[in-house]
Amino acid sequence: MKVILVAVSGGSASGKTTLAEAVRRGLEPIEARLIREDEYYGDHGQDPGFDPLRFNFDDVSAHDHALMARHLSALKRGKAVDAPLYDFVTHSRARETRHISPAEVIIVEGIHVLSDPDLASLYDLTVYVDAPADVRLARRALRDVTERGRSVESVVVQYLRTVRPMHLKYTEPARAAADIVVVNDAAAADPELEALRPSFNALAKPVIDKIRALRTA
Repeated sequence: MKVILVAVSGGSASGKTTLAEAVRRGLEPIEARLIREDEYYGDHGQDPGFDPLRFNFDDVSAHDHALMARHLSALKRGKAVDAPLYDFVTHSRARETRHISPAEVIIVEGIHVLSDPDLASLYDLTVYVDAPADVRLARRALRDVTERGRSVESVVVQYLRTVRPMHLKYTEPARAAADIVVVNDAAAADPELEALRPSFNALAKPVIDKIRALRTA
């Protein structure tokens, strides 16, 4: 089986996951699996003296890219992997793992998936989701407070201290090298707000078309 590996990157809360899921749906009945870079954070909560308010989660080194590269390489060779699961409340890896079998298309998304040379060498297609900084900050605050048990103050402090500078240092430069740039300037904070939500199906179409072309090449 030929496995096509697709990377979707962009700033925090730019709509990467939503776009990746739209691509997966749009490829049906082609089997596609989604892998999130966030699950590959190191087990930092177990480190002595660990302080989540001061730890730089937005530095490339915060992720276990070596493990991620091994897993993506194995999937591309047609072998299954047991991927880690990350707990954003305790900042630790869960005991459970996620068993991932190979598929015709593997979609990996995250802020640094285009920033690591070993990962970048594996991809067949690279996509960058570009969204305005103010929209990304608003979406990140709502997400982290609701889903990750954060306070608004801690989200803003982290954004100014590490998220923004690391985005400018690592994530945004990858835009220039991406095969496809998707402009998501209407990214909604709440997907139920239909008037604000962009059509992710439309945004995903160029990516889907390219994947289909790669499958027949």
